[in-house]
Amino acid sequence: MHTVDEMTRAGCTSRRGVRFWETKGLLGEVERSAGGTRRYTPEQLQKAKIIAAAQFGGWSLEQIEQMLAEWGPEVLEALQVRLAAQVQAAIALSEALPKSAPPLIEYDL
Repeated sequence: MHTVDEMTRAGCTSRRGVRFWETKGLLGEVERSAGGTRRYTPEQLQKAKIIAAAQFGGWSLEQIEQMLAEWGPEVLEALQVRLAAQVQAAIALSEALPKSAPPLIEYDL
């Protein structure tokens, strides 16, 4: 079983984000310990990774919900293609940035 902290790292989100995914039904039924602490399965940890990647790729939560329901090779390929395009766009943007930028804050010492 996994903790909420492990879920936040896997999903690149906050505790609030994980709870939001839970209330939207994207993670399925979440178990709780006798003390009421959320405990996540390995499958839910994988879902957090998929949700994070799909959100980065620009899919809506409704589309992500459908992706999780239909998970298979076609969905994985679509996710990989979209993410590759996002990464290429980020690389192009970073390469277009000025090589030396003025400091954001100037200090008088």
